[in-house]
Amino acid sequence: MMTMQNRRRRAYSRLSAVLIGALSIGVAAVAYAQMARPAGMKGQTKSYVGNFKDNTVSVIDAGSGAVLGTLPVSAGPHGMAITRDGRRVYVSGDGSSSVDVIDTATDKVVKTIQVGKTPNGIALTPDDRMLLVTVYGENRLAFVDTATDAVIATTDVPKPHTVAISSDGRLAYVTEQEPGHFGLALIDVATRRVTRTVPLDKTPRDGEFGYDGKMFYFTQAGVSAVQIMDPASGQIVAQIATGVSPHFVSYPRNAAFGIVVVQGPGELMLFDPTTNTAVRSVTVGKQPHWATTSADGKTAYVTNEGSNDFTIVDLASGSTRTIAVGNAPRKVVVQPSAASLTE
Repeated sequence: MMTMQNRRRRAYSRLSAVLIGALSIGVAAVAYAQMARPAGMKGQTKSYVGNFKDNTVSVIDAGSGAVLGTLPVSAGPHGMAITRDGRRVYVSGDGSSSVDVIDTATDKVVKTIQVGKTPNGIALTPDDRMLLVTVYGENRLAFVDTATDAVIATTDVPKPHTVAISSDGRLAYVTEQEPGHFGLALIDVATRRVTRTVPLDKTPRDGEFGYDGKMFYFTQAGVSAVQIMDPASGQIVAQIATGVSPHFVSYPRNAAFGIVVVQGPGELMLFDPTTNTAVRSVTVGKQPHWATTSADGKTAYVTNEGSNDFTIVDLASGSTRTIAVGNAPRKVVVQPSAASLTE
């Protein structure tokens, strides 16, 4: 028969085992987060801003807004993309024939990939295995294997400008800016073939899939509205009125609203993707060009090409902070937080 003392010992043993197990899980989670972050970051999350006329990228502490440094890149930094773990940033040079690769642990260019004349927009597949590059000067879309940083295939697309990839990695839409033949080219990423082209009457500027892949949002020159297209049918199903000259548009993961930069009034407009209506606008800088959001969807980062600065926006309150960067900042990417890497 078990004595009272033995029962207590067994209970203490079980409790100790539970506590040790919980502690082990916590230590493992912390270790994973530390492994997932680039070496030397110590939990710091950084933003990278491409300064088009300076041929540089500004590195900014995404939390404090402090400028940490500036690094030279290929002429005319245009498109930017960042890997899901935040270890690499890709930057295309509009005035070059290349894409630079930045190691975010050292904030230095560690490789330059030759892709063809005047590369514009770039996008990574969700698994980070492929980088798609619109080669505007050579009328083609390049597919770069990120394991080797080599171009492994190209697809003919007339005057390709920006490229966006669906959340499942199967489809990509490329904005075509060939005069008289404006459109959106739908690409099958696996076969690397154009499966359909949606003709447009005006120049497409930017186009992005919503995070859930249900809709494709795009803007056009001379149209004060965001166009909403069913990506499966290629049919425009709605519009959202904006101010003059909307440019970048997105419905990011974890965000309560979609966002669009409106260049004329210098605003970041928030919209409700369920009703396709504007919610409110936040004043940023002059001629805002691009935006992105934090992994938790609570903060937006906006480049202001006309005022040479960068605005951090709290999307809940609308409060802003503005940081001076280089000349004509265009694209921006932000590293994921340590917490988001463990989710």
